[in-house]
Amino acid sequence: MAGIFIRAVEATVRLQVVGKELLDGLEDDGVKAVLPFFHGRLFLLPANFSIRKIAILASMSRDGEIVSRVAEGFGFRMVRGSSSRGGAKGLIGLKMAMADGFHACTPVDGPRGPVNEVKPGMVYLAKRTGAPVLPVAASARPAFIFNRAWDKFMLPIPFSRGVILYGKPLYFDQDLDDEAVERDRAALQEAMLDLYAEADEMVGYRVTSGQRKGKRK
Repeated sequence: MAGIFIRAVEATVRLQVVGKELLDGLEDDGVKAVLPFFHGRLFLLPANFSIRKIAILASMSRDGEIVSRVAEGFGFRMVRGSSSRGGAKGLIGLKMAMADGFHACTPVDGPRGPVNEVKPGMVYLAKRTGAPVLPVAASARPAFIFNRAWDKFMLPIPFSRGVILYGKPLYFDQDLDDEAVERDRAALQEAMLDLYAEADEMVGYRVTSGQRKGKRK
């Protein structure tokens, strides 16, 4: 039922996709990318992603099981596990999927936040595979915001204006030292916050101070 609901709402949204040629270019060159996004903005992504070979990381929790069932209905390959540094199973699964020709995709502030704060898992994956990191942002207006949810989930209202915005690829070296990982995690954090701010501006959505976390220090 969740998949049917998502498809039905997405079919009404006046959606603009910007920057997809960046991912198209990587695919033309046979390059697989790491595609990070923020958990609260995932609603518009499934239909757009379903035209590509994408593997998604979902936690081992009950919520992860629900996400897996919905995502599999869109044709995605699901990998179960954690994206944290200690989450070897999840990262190994994504690495194997990339070797099979899939892009790796996950909400980088999940599964429980803090909201809009990038965790290092996808940075480790990019460093270990040499894959470019292509941030993805989504926004819509008007939309209902679940302010009591940890991720401030955005649910586009039918017939709203929506945008999916791809950022420029980031390339990280293979240095896995804690300082190097934190440097690259911070660079990804900054790139994603800027990209989401741009996506919000494109649709005229104004984020309140309580919704924008992960601010630069």
